[in-house]
Amino acid sequence: MNKMTSQQRKLVYLVGMILLLIPVIILGQPSGGMVDGKARPGGWLTELRSKHDLGENDLGAVDASGAAINLVLLGMRGVAVNLLWIELDKQRDMKRWYEMEATTESIVRLQPHYEKVWDMNGWNLAYNTSAEWDAVPDRYRWVKKGAKLLMRGVQRNQQATELYYRTAKVLDHKIGLADESADYRKYFVNDPAPEFKGGADPEINPEGKDNYLVAKVWYQDSTVRDDKRPQHILDRSLFLSSAGHCQLSYAQALQKEGKFGEETRAAWEQARRDWTEDYGRKVIHTEVSSEKFDIQLEWTDDDIKQAAKTPDDELRLRRHVDLYQKTTNYRYWRTRAFAESESVTAEAHRDLYDSKMAYTNQEFELAQTKALSGMTGFDTLMKRPEYQELVNEEQLVEECLLGWRIWDDIFQLQQAKIPEDYPLKWLIQQKLTSDETLVKSVNRQFRRLLEKNR
Repeated sequence: MNKMTSQQRKLVYLVGMILLLIPVIILGQPSGGMVDGKARPGGWLTELRSKHDLGENDLGAVDASGAAINLVLLGMRGVAVNLLWIELDKQRDMKRWYEMEATTESIVRLQPHYEKVWDMNGWNLAYNTSAEWDAVPDRYRWVKKGAKLLMRGVQRNQQATELYYRTAKVLDHKIGLADESADYRKYFVNDPAPEFKGGADPEINPEGKDNYLVAKVWYQDSTVRDDKRPQHILDRSLFLSSAGHCQLSYAQALQKEGKFGEETRAAWEQARRDWTEDYGRKVIHTEVSSEKFDIQLEWTDDDIKQAAKTPDDELRLRRHVDLYQKTTNYRYWRTRAFAESESVTAEAHRDLYDSKMAYTNQEFELAQTKALSGMTGFDTLMKRPEYQELVNEEQLVEECLLGWRIWDDIFQLQQAKIPEDYPLKWLIQQKLTSDETLVKSVNRQFRRLLEKNR
């Protein structure tokens, strides 16, 4: 029978608690800064957190207010977060956008290191919420809110590879490829909000650059972090191609906007370097006959022979390189970048663009001359053995066929005889008889030109 009094038992419990706390305090002792020019290490647990980047400061910027809220809630944080998520769904269904934004802010304060919170809510603001507004400037404002939330998520989680990628995706895909992309791209450099006085919003574009160039940097940052903390969004070969694709998109956007000078040629030249010298030389891990290899998409036959140990390995390795090249469409973009960085290509693009503008302004003689010049340039280019793949490039072929439609229509307007032979005749006849979808797209574009011509 226990002969200790109640007071004695309490003293024993207190002494036991103190004894148990002593090793916890010692093991978790924080680092003491610098002493005599040397860093004073902390406890064993502190060193482990620092080694594996698990400390609050290692993860990212510290939010004092969020930490205070978590402390006040004690063990009820999970319950509070679940209730907030339920409320967020209700607000979304009822289209109470500003209340939804405030609830999102509360959730990220309570779960700052749960990456999906930033990902899901940033994506929801940029894509779903923005689509509910009618005016394009209002839509763009919500796209910015989504991008900014993702950027804050990166600040709080600086090792989060996937958050860097998601941020880049909004700047690249949502701003560059949405139906409102023409306006979004202008707004990204010249924000319509009066407080920015015609400049860019410094929170998402501090240097006032093109959206594709800003997205490219975010993609590059994500690939750097992928080496230490691999992502699970895409196959590594596709993930590593993102920055290179962004530069390609930038060069194509300049052409679409009617810019064909040195700026565009330099953009294509940079795209060529990014694709072949950077992405093409990045290491992709693969396995051949239970043996691991590090391959590169820019490998030549000689490179493959040097990497393979046996003839069978060489055959399998060549198949792997070919498979990855097909998966990423590597050879096509390589060919396209080399072709577009040549001056003859830039001039051909310029001529066909000028032909459309002249046709719209009813300057038919100039339009016909420019169309013929552009067709001649592309005829010369596509007949070169190294660029024969371009005959299957949809946008480029559409551009050529539209130039031909303008050239052909002016002959009909003038009731003049069309020459028996002309540049790109072989390509035009081939596409007119084999690609109905392409022909319909060209006809739609031509009808729009006719409407402007009236």
